[in-house]
Amino acid sequence: MNFLLRAILLLINLGTGAYFILANPLKFSDQTSTKLTFHIRPKVFLGIGLLLSQFIGYFLFSTLMFAPITQLVCNRSTNNIAISNNNLITTQNTLTVGCKLANHDWFGQEKSQIIVSELLEAKLETTIETDSRAKPTKPNYVYEILLLNNTDKFPFTRVKYPKIKFEELQSIVLKINNFLTNPAENNLAVKLDDSLVG
Repeated sequence: MNFLLRAILLLINLGTGAYFILANPLKFSDQTSTKLTFHIRPKVFLGIGLLLSQFIGYFLFSTLMFAPITQLVCNRSTNNIAISNNNLITTQNTLTVGCKLANHDWFGQEKSQIIVSELLEAKLETTIETDSRAKPTKPNYVYEILLLNNTDKFPFTRVKYPKIKFEELQSIVLKINNFLTNPAENNLAVKLDDSLVG
């Protein structure tokens, strides 16, 4: 998709450049011995229009590619495990939590999903932004929610958030962890909506 956007913008720029170099701004519509009628086609306005068309292209691309709504839906299920002890087979019920992490576009259509099996914990990770030489810039922290199970960790979103979102992210982490520690709750749904950022 990135390649397609770059190709479209390159064609617009090449067309604009060719027009400015080759096109004649004057168009003669009527010429007699006593009268000359012509139209001036202002290149400046056409250039502004073509520049705006690039912004529109970026807007459409971001609309297609950016998924501003992230939703985590978890369900608790009971699994029966057979345990053998001295030729006696007993069954034991265990509770596991399976979750689906989905990204949605502005129209509510699901764009992608990840299945997180046996979710154990959610945590809010803090990192300090650094410059190109790996030195910390002014105290500028960014935050990210991570979902952890026995084998892996999954980022809640692809975006790291500034301090202004800290309380909202902390609230989501608390909701997830409260659900995980309370076996009486069977379902959980949390949502992070970045529509305004988009």
